[in-house]
Amino acid sequence: MTKFADFHIHLSLKHLINKGEEGRKDIWDSIRYNPSKHKPKRASSDKYDQSDLSLLVDENVKMAVIALHPVEVIVRKSWVNRLIGKFIFGFELDRLKKWAQDSVKSFSILNRELEVVFSLPDQDDYRKNFPSHLAKGNRRAIFPTNADELNDEETTKLFLSVEGAHALSNLPFEAQGEELEKEVLKNLHHLQYERNIPIFSLTLCHFANNYLFKQSWALPLPKVVDFLKIPGKDLLESQEEPINKHGLKVIDQCLDPSKGKRILIDTKHLHIDARYVYYQLLLDKGPNPLDTSENPSEYYAPIIASHSGVSGMRNKEEALQVGRAKREGHKNKYQRFNPWEINICDEELPIIMKSKGMIGISLDQRILGTENNDYVKAVCNHLKDKYGKVTWRKMGKAKRTEMIHAALFLDNLLYIVHKMGSEKAWDCICIGSDFDGVIDPIDCCPTVSYFSSFEKLLVDDFDKLRYKAEEEIYIPNGKSLQALFRGVFYDNLEKFIKDNFCCLPSSVPLESIS
Repeated sequence: MTKFADFHIHLSLKHLINKGEEGRKDIWDSIRYNPSKHKPKRASSDKYDQSDLSLLVDENVKMAVIALHPVEVIVRKSWVNRLIGKFIFGFELDRLKKWAQDSVKSFSILNRELEVVFSLPDQDDYRKNFPSHLAKGNRRAIFPTNADELNDEETTKLFLSVEGAHALSNLPFEAQGEELEKEVLKNLHHLQYERNIPIFSLTLCHFANNYLFKQSWALPLPKVVDFLKIPGKDLLESQEEPINKHGLKVIDQCLDPSKGKRILIDTKHLHIDARYVYYQLLLDKGPNPLDTSENPSEYYAPIIASHSGVSGMRNKEEALQVGRAKREGHKNKYQRFNPWEINICDEELPIIMKSKGMIGISLDQRILGTENNDYVKAVCNHLKDKYGKVTWRKMGKAKRTEMIHAALFLDNLLYIVHKMGSEKAWDCICIGSDFDGVIDPIDCCPTVSYFSSFEKLLVDDFDKLRYKAEEEIYIPNGKSLQALFRGVFYDNLEKFIKDNFCCLPSSVPLESIS
C-alpha cells in the first residue's frame, strides 16, 4: 500500500473547540467526509474532519508532523470576537466562552491539547510522562523516541510541532520583555527536559502579535472590519522589530544541538522582514553542527516552511509592496499565485535549498492563489485548451474546479523547482496540507483520504495541468514523474525527518539551559 507523509496537519484543534464545554476527548474520534453530503469547503464545527488519527492510519500516512495550536486570545476575548470565530472558523461559542470566563491561558490550553493527543486519562500526571504508543482496536501510532521506532516502517509515526510561541506562555497576552522571555523559556524547558516531549519544530508566531517576532498579515479581512470596534484588533498589527532580543533567546534555546533536543524553527507565519533576519542568523552561526555529510550546509540549521505557497514576487522589496487587503490578490497587476508576503518570494527559494531545508506546500486553496481572479482565469483557459473545449465542458463545473485547483498546486510546486534552479530542488518539497487547521481545502484533495487520487492525477495529467511549460523544471536524468511525486508525497519528508529529528530522552536542569 502506498505511503504518505504530511509536514503540517492538525489532529486535535477541533477536539478543543467543538462539542461545547467538554470538547471531543478521543483522539481517534472521526467524522468522515461524504462527497454526496459535504462540500469540499472549510470543515467548520462538526461537519467532517479533513484529518484525524484514525484517518491517518487507515490511509497509510506513515509520517505526520502534528501541529499543536492554542487559539489566540483575539478569538475568545469578547462576545464579538467569539462570534467572528464562530462564523469564520466554525468554533463553538460555548467552548470559547468557557475559556474566557475561566481566564484560561495559552500554555494551559496547549497542555490540554497534549492530553487529547496522548489520550491521557484525567487521573494521569500528564506533566511528568507521556505514552509514546497509541492504540485503538487494530490501529496503531507512535511518537518515536529512539532510532528503532523512527525506522519502524509499519506504524504511523507522529511528530509534534508547536504553532506559535504564544502557546508557551500563561501570562496575559499583552505581557512582553524579560517577563515574557522567562515565561516562554521556562515552559519550553518544561516540555523539552522535564516532560521529555519530543518536539520537532516551533512556528515562532501565528496571526497575532506575540511581542517576540514580527508576524505576517495572515487574515486579510473585509474592509468593513476597519470600522468595527473589535476588542484586541490591534493585536493583528505586527511589531516593528523583526525579531527582538527576547525572541532571539527563544531561537537559541530551540536550536541548541548540545543536549540532543534541537527544535527546528518553522518560518511559516513569520513576516518576510523576520525571515530574512533569521536566514542571516543561521548563516552567521553556521555551518550546521549536526550535518555529518561530506558537504555540510553553511547554515546552522535547515530552514523549513511547513505549509506554504509562493508569492511570485522577485525579492523582499517587491513582496513588501503588496497590500494586505482581502481582495489584494484580485488586482490585475498580479498575474500569478497569491502575492501576499506570507508566501515565499523567489529570492528565498535558493536559500532554503542551500540550507538543506524543506517546503511543505499547503492544500489551502487561498494560499495557492484561488483569490487571484486573473490567475484562475488564465489557468482555466489553459486547461480548456489542453483538454479540448468539448471535454472541458462535459466535465461539469465541480470537476473543472478540481482540475483548476490541481493545476494551481502543481504551478506552485514547479515554480519552486524553477526558481531554486537545480535538480536538488525536487528533494526540498513535500505536502504540508494544514488539514483541520480549519482551512478551505483544494477541491481535488479535501481530506487525507484523497492523497492517493491526487498524486495519481498529478502524474497522469502532468502535461495538461502544467501551466508554464516553457519554465525549466530540472528533472534529473533517469527519474520518472512517478518517482518525483513519490518524493513529494512521502520520500522527501521521510528522509528529512530521519536526518533532523532529535529525540534523545534526558532530563536537564533549568539552570543549565538559561
